[in-house]
Amino acid sequence: MLSNAFTLPFTFYRQSAAEVLSELKSAGFSGINLALNYHASRDFLLRQGPQLQYLSDGFHYYLPNKDRYPANSITPFATDHEIDNSLLDSILTEAKAQDMKVSAWCVFMHNSAIGMREPEATVVNALGNRFLSELCPSNPRVKNYALGLVTDLTSRGIKSIVAESLHWHGARHGEHHERFFMELSPTTEFLFSLCFCKFCIANFNGDGEGLKNKVAESLAPFLEDHDPWLDQPLTQEFLSSILGPQINNYLKSREATLTGIYREVQKIAKTSGAEVSYVDQMPIMDQSRKDPLNYSWLIGVDHKAIRPYVDVFLPLIYRETAEKVSEIYSHYKNEASGRVSAILRPTYPDNDSEANLISKVTALSQAGISEIDFYLLDTWRPKNLTWVANALTAN
Repeated sequence: MLSNAFTLPFTFYRQSAAEVLSELKSAGFSGINLALNYHASRDFLLRQGPQLQYLSDGFHYYLPNKDRYPANSITPFATDHEIDNSLLDSILTEAKAQDMKVSAWCVFMHNSAIGMREPEATVVNALGNRFLSELCPSNPRVKNYALGLVTDLTSRGIKSIVAESLHWHGARHGEHHERFFMELSPTTEFLFSLCFCKFCIANFNGDGEGLKNKVAESLAPFLEDHDPWLDQPLTQEFLSSILGPQINNYLKSREATLTGIYREVQKIAKTSGAEVSYVDQMPIMDQSRKDPLNYSWLIGVDHKAIRPYVDVFLPLIYRETAEKVSEIYSHYKNEASGRVSAILRPTYPDNDSEANLISKVTALSQAGISEIDFYLLDTWRPKNLTWVANALTAN
């Protein structure tokens, strides 16, 4: 069983790469998914303290080579990266010595550091509100930033790009403290977050401005009185009944945009012999759903269209029981085809015992999985690493 540990660079601030990788290899891991470009957060890290760690938004945990970025590209700002490559180089050198794989865990479109400095690069909704934490993939400079990031990292010996957030996002979970003192239906939240920047409109072969105005008008009851769609499931058919068939064509347009980016990302990665893994957050967007891939259109992803350009589908299967974990994996195995891995958490709130974790890994193994990654090393108690080691040994 192949397995990678998701980890932040902070683990390597207090322990040498030799110590960390040796410990992980002894536990059964074959590699790490190292956060090299990450968003802001406040994390309680146990391997570093215990310590409350405040992560800077959009930070690159290495010294970027800006020559690797295309012309007309956003590039990392001076305050958003390390002053040298000593940490990354030490990890890559030791990983090679221990035959451990290092994958670059990158957060692409969720980046307030860029959004605050370059608001024109961000999502703008039908009401003219900018989401400064969300970059728009339709923007050529944003696209080139993503391509430059991949080019730079794969040129250093990185074996895989673990791509998180390479898509659009919903209206919430973008900032640390958010205030929506009104109830939002799934439909309202989706329409409120739908991007109508000039690039999204230009990519659409239709009346984008007219559609934008329709969306703004449809939100008026919510803004003035109440949400009329609280009991209505969000489907493309329902959106079409509200806004007309153009809305689905608009959604297809942005799916085509993202598919094109994945095509280019994989082409760059392959040049350096690297893979592309797609971290799919859909299973945690609504944990009641058993078919999360069927809702990928919400974030602008056509999972069948990107499949040729993604080596591994890597869904976040955060579920409490082995039965539910197996159920989600089976859905991906049937719908995504090709290589499908899984991300599990050996900790609260998904897991409460070693036996539970072993049962999940066993269920996945019996279903035919050969790769499982575990999230997030820096936050684990020592027992959690032991649980993972025993689960891997048992399978």
